[in-house]
Amino acid sequence: MRKFGSLQFALLVGFVLVVIVISTLSYFTISNIVGDQSRQQLQATSTVFSLVEEELIKPMHIAQTLARADIFKPYMNAEPEQIRTFLQDMQSRFELMFFIASEPQQMQYYSDGDELALSEEETPWYFRLKERQEDFYAGLGHEQDLRLYMDIMQRDMNGDLLGFVGIGMPLSDFVDTFSHYNQELGYDFVFVNSDDEIVLTSFADLQPRGDERTRLQNLSWYSDWYKGPSLAGNQTNLVELNEQDVLITEVPLDVLKWRFFIISPLEAQQQAMSRTFLVNLVIMTAALLTLLWLLSRVIRRIQQSVSSKIYTDRLTGLFNRLYIEQAFEEIQQEGKSMSLIMADIDHFKEVNDTHGHNVGDQVIASIADILGDCLRKGDYLGRWGGEEFIVLLPNSDLLSAEQVAERMRQSVAFQPVAEGDMVLDITMSFGVTQADRYGALVDLIHSADKALYQAKNEGRNRVVSRAFNQD
Repeated sequence: MRKFGSLQFALLVGFVLVVIVISTLSYFTISNIVGDQSRQQLQATSTVFSLVEEELIKPMHIAQTLARADIFKPYMNAEPEQIRTFLQDMQSRFELMFFIASEPQQMQYYSDGDELALSEEETPWYFRLKERQEDFYAGLGHEQDLRLYMDIMQRDMNGDLLGFVGIGMPLSDFVDTFSHYNQELGYDFVFVNSDDEIVLTSFADLQPRGDERTRLQNLSWYSDWYKGPSLAGNQTNLVELNEQDVLITEVPLDVLKWRFFIISPLEAQQQAMSRTFLVNLVIMTAALLTLLWLLSRVIRRIQQSVSSKIYTDRLTGLFNRLYIEQAFEEIQQEGKSMSLIMADIDHFKEVNDTHGHNVGDQVIASIADILGDCLRKGDYLGRWGGEEFIVLLPNSDLLSAEQVAERMRQSVAFQPVAEGDMVLDITMSFGVTQADRYGALVDLIHSADKALYQAKNEGRNRVVSRAFNQD
C-alpha cells in the first residue's frame, strides 16, 4: 500500500510537471507568434485601466466617502457665502471641482465660483435625476467645456430630498490619451453609460457634443457584434468594420454603472490565433478587474479610517456631535425607547479664567475618561460641545438612566483631577429624560436641558430627571 501510494504521488508530480512544461512551451510559442500584438494590447488596456483608476474610481470614492459622512449636509441650506467658502476649501484640499445643488435654495454652487438657478432650462439633469431617484449617477454636462459629473443624492433624516452633491472633471485628458494610443497602436475605445449612451470614445465623430449623444445600438458594428446577453456580463466577438476584421471586447465598470469596449484590428495571419488571443485577453482583463476589486477594498478601509476621524472628538476621543446624531437616527429607526442624559461641568468658566484654557482642556479630557468608565454596554457617550456631554441609553427606563447619571456624578466628585502640581475638585450636574416615543433629537435634548438647568439652579453637583411627556 505504501509503494502504491508513493507511485500515485510520483505520477501526480510527473503529470503536474508535464502540464507545466507543455503549458510553458505553448506560452512561449504563442508569445513568439503574437508577441508584438500582445504587448500592444496590454499597453492599451493598461492605459485605460490606469486612467479609469486614477481619474474616475479614485475621485468617485472620495466623493462618496465625503457624502456618506454627511460632510455636505450642513451646507445644503447654508448662506451662499458659507457654501462658496466650503466648496473652495474642498477643491483646495482634494484638487477636484466640487458642487452643491441645493433643493431648499433651488441653486447650484460650484467650487470654481459658478452659480446656476435650478431650472428645467439651466439644469435639466437635476430634474431628470430627481425623477430617477438614483443615489449615484455618472454623466456628462457643461456644453462648452464637456465634463464628467458624479452626482450623489442627499436626504435629510426624514428622507426628504436636500439636493445633489458631487464632483466634476474635465475630459480633455481622456480624449488626448485615446487619440495618442489610437495613432500609435491602432486600438479604439468606446465607453457607454447605463442608458447605452456613448460618453467617452476615441472616435472623433462619436464624441458627445452639447446634449447630443450617440447610442450604442446605432453603431454600425453593434448588430453584428451583439450575440445576446452574457452570463459573465461581458463578451468578445469578431466583426467586420470598415472592410477590416476587428475584435471587439466588452468590459463592465460596475462601480460607475458603465461598460467600455476595446476595438482591436486583426491582420489576416492573426485570425487563426484569435481564439487564443481572446483567452489571453479575458484572463488579463479578469486580472485587472481583480486588481480594481482589491483596490476598492483598500479604498474602503481608508474610508473607514477617515470615517473614524470624522466621528471622533479630537480632545477627548469620544464620539462627536455628528456621530451622536447618526446613532440617534439608527436607534430611532429600530423603534427602541430612549433615555438621554445631558451633563455639564460645574463652574467650568472659573477653571478657565483661573488656570487657563490648557488646564481647562485637561479637565475636559480627564472627565471624559471618568464618564466613559461608567457606561453600560450599548450606551453612547459623546462630547456635545465645550464642557457639555451627552449620553444616549437605548432601551433604558428613567430609573436606570438616573442610576447611570448618579454613578457618573459620584465618580467625578470623588476623583479630583490632577494637572501638574495642582489638584482640582470638579463636580458635574446632570439632566435626565426618557421617552418611549419621540421625534427629533433636539426634542429630547430640550427636555434633558430643562432638567439640567434645574440641577444647576438647585445648587449643582446633582442629578435631576424629568419625563419627556412633561414638555
